[in-house]
Amino acid sequence: MLRNTISSSQPAQLLAKSDLLAALRFTNSVATCESVIDTRVQLLGHSLGEFEAWTVDGGLVETGQDERCDWRRSSHLQMSTVSAPLSQGDDFDAVAYDVYQTLLRCIDKSPHKELVRFWNYIPNINHGAGDSENYKRFCSGRLRAFNEYGLGDLQFPAASAVGHYGEGITVYALTATRAGQHHANPRQVDAFKYPRQYGPSSPSFARATTLNVANQRLCFISGTASILGHSSVHRGDLRLQLYTTNDNILYLLKETSFKRSDIRTLRVYLRNIDDYADCKKVVEELFPNTTVIYTHADICRADLLVEIECFCVAD
Repeated sequence: MLRNTISSSQPAQLLAKSDLLAALRFTNSVATCESVIDTRVQLLGHSLGEFEAWTVDGGLVETGQDERCDWRRSSHLQMSTVSAPLSQGDDFDAVAYDVYQTLLRCIDKSPHKELVRFWNYIPNINHGAGDSENYKRFCSGRLRAFNEYGLGDLQFPAASAVGHYGEGITVYALTATRAGQHHANPRQVDAFKYPRQYGPSSPSFARATTLNVANQRLCFISGTASILGHSSVHRGDLRLQLYTTNDNILYLLKETSFKRSDIRTLRVYLRNIDDYADCKKVVEELFPNTTVIYTHADICRADLLVEIECFCVAD
């Protein structure tokens, strides 16, 4: 079984666990422990220094490194990560391409080659005008790497891309020994079909990916926001953006044959810290009895205030 939990353990305690697939640190500083994945986005509503842990049942987790890629793998799943220096003024396209090339080479050498879920943490994601925006330049580098890897549009996995306020890029990926299924949302244009106004290279991800592992059905819903068709809606209104995001999640649950009760964890990315209390109130109304991880992060579009991703399990 794959599990996703918040832990107050210290890194050494987490990393000593034989079932640990990944340990993520959600603060705006960089950890001294190389085996912890630094997101550089800050947890809200938790004490600083807390971690998110992905754990698995059944057998020991192996660990290793290939080039700059650190990985941890079980018999069915692997979590791989690459980080690189990246500051304002650097070539975001080239750095994203290099990071993805390194990560994909590492995955290709492993027995866990099937792409399931990617997470991207990018500095100052909305900085820059027009095609010079950091996110658009990141998308160009990522797509070049995917194209060289031989991936077509319908093979893109679920993903999220959010911004932090420091330096450096971190990308981590969940892969598997068997292929998952990638899903669209009928209310939204596929991200890889966005019109030219969103940049020279459309974002390369699916709205959700499902996977059967052992006796589990897993669903990873990508970072989901207040977008209908390809347009952002309810600009400046947090509550209405949350309701639209919720509707998009419900459509994806229907498309993937999962239920709301199958959601194990939500990760909320919130642009403005001052919106935390209002956001928490609405999210708890919409998703009662669900573990929610709130973070302070910029969203890939400057007119979006919040983004939510889901991890779902159906036994």
